[in-house]
Amino acid sequence: MGSWFKGIKGKLLVAALWPPVGFVVLGFVAFMGLSSVSGMLNKSYTEIIPNVDALGQIEGGRARIGQYLWGAIANLNFEKRRNVYIEKLEGALKEYNDAVAKYESAPDMEGEQEIYKPMKDNHQNYVTHVKEFIDLLKVPTPENYEKVRAAAAEGAYQSESVQIKGTTVKLMAMYTAAVKHNDELRQAEVDKIFKWLVGIGIACGTGVFLVLMFIASRLSRNVSEVVNQLSDSCSQVNSAINQLTEAGQSLSQSSTTSAASLEETVAALEEMTSMVSMNSDNAKQAASLSTASRSAAEDGEQEMQKLVTSMHGISQSSKKIEEIINVIDDIAFQTNLLALNAAVEAARAGEQGKGFAVVAEAVRALAQRSAVAAKDINGLIKDSVVQVDEGSRIADKAGDVLKNIVTSIKKVSDLNNEISAASSEQTTGIQQISKAMNQLDQSSQANAASSEEIAATSEEMSSQSKQMYNVVVTLSKVVIGANAEDSGSPEEHQPVVTEKKATFKPAAKAYTAPKKVAATNVVKFKPAAKASAKSEDVKPSELIPFDDDTRKVGSTDGF
Repeated sequence: MGSWFKGIKGKLLVAALWPPVGFVVLGFVAFMGLSSVSGMLNKSYTEIIPNVDALGQIEGGRARIGQYLWGAIANLNFEKRRNVYIEKLEGALKEYNDAVAKYESAPDMEGEQEIYKPMKDNHQNYVTHVKEFIDLLKVPTPENYEKVRAAAAEGAYQSESVQIKGTTVKLMAMYTAAVKHNDELRQAEVDKIFKWLVGIGIACGTGVFLVLMFIASRLSRNVSEVVNQLSDSCSQVNSAINQLTEAGQSLSQSSTTSAASLEETVAALEEMTSMVSMNSDNAKQAASLSTASRSAAEDGEQEMQKLVTSMHGISQSSKKIEEIINVIDDIAFQTNLLALNAAVEAARAGEQGKGFAVVAEAVRALAQRSAVAAKDINGLIKDSVVQVDEGSRIADKAGDVLKNIVTSIKKVSDLNNEISAASSEQTTGIQQISKAMNQLDQSSQANAASSEEIAATSEEMSSQSKQMYNVVVTLSKVVIGANAEDSGSPEEHQPVVTEKKATFKPAAKAYTAPKKVAATNVVKFKPAAKASAKSEDVKPSELIPFDDDTRKVGSTDGF
């Protein structure tokens, strides 16, 4: 903490903190004083003012009750006026009751209840007497008026009214004394706050003045040494500028070489992109052809299923035909038996049965021919059934083979689709790589241009360093005095700046990559006034010792 305070930064911070601290203390004192005054005012507002207002209303209501009562008594023979005073008397009584209720609901001061107790005890009697007067005045008889006059003049009502007035006078005197006492306390508190504020203000002003004087004294001791260090820094800046120029030349050559390498890389990527695009197109065509083959194989499978179904139908029909042929064979056999029986019967009939015998012979011949034909057809049908069964079996095997072919074609189609998708992704990836390489190419060109700007900027910085040395000499004259003129010339304190070397310019690009994307991450070079020397690096804290005032070089004569 001690070393931190020794620096100018710490002292300035302390000087800057004095006014805020003073304002905080002033604000705290003012807040506490205002809080005390506010408490007094709040007490007056919540205790004194409501009670004083209520007491005034009570006294006013009591006075108006007496006024309107005697007004009604004075106008016994004037009914209209009398009724007006009776109405006002009722209103005054209501106001009196409201004022009493308001007073009793307000906070009490110490000793107030002892003074108010007699009035509180007689309050209900007083209100009852007034109500009786109102009831008597509303009945226009001489006896009632005489009772009211006598009671109002010398009865209990009169003593109660006097007692109420005396109580209100005592309470008002009590509150008047309380208000006076609060005013004295408030004035004393205000005077106390004023004294605190004046004292704190004087203390803060004195503290700021002393701290600033101390800072000025310390600052004058260090500025002369800072001037000498600035003079030495000029020499180091010139050395750094020379090194910066050499670094710019090297950077320019490296950037040109990198640009040529990037051109070759971009060209190779363009060729690779073309080949991958061609492979992607071929993969898409193969996927399309495999999809068509898959569709054709699926159609062939469906047709083969239909063929197998038809072969099974033919086989079933052939079996039914074979059964029908057997029935025909049985019919021919039965017909032959019947023809034999008919021939036997015709032989028995003799001459009369010859014609019938001829017919029976003809029927027998037909039955034999039908049996022979049915036998031949049955043989053919059996051969057909055997062939149909064999064809159905072969068709089933062909269907199974076709199913395997369709399954293989589906797998080939899926593989082709995956190959096509992978080729598309490869194409996209290589295109992105190509764009990135184009951006790197442009960045390398920008770096080459920036290296030339660095070389030019180093020359400008050399000129600025000479001007800075002149400023240092002027500052030395102001701080140290006239002896600063003998400190030497700029050439004695800093190396001579070499002539500007021929900067290397990269040749114009002969290759133009297609569809180049503008670089978005190229950082354009902006000449800066900051240079780093490889030898004898100087830190800012060594040039301007903000946090170290152990050096005692210089005096306040320059100020």
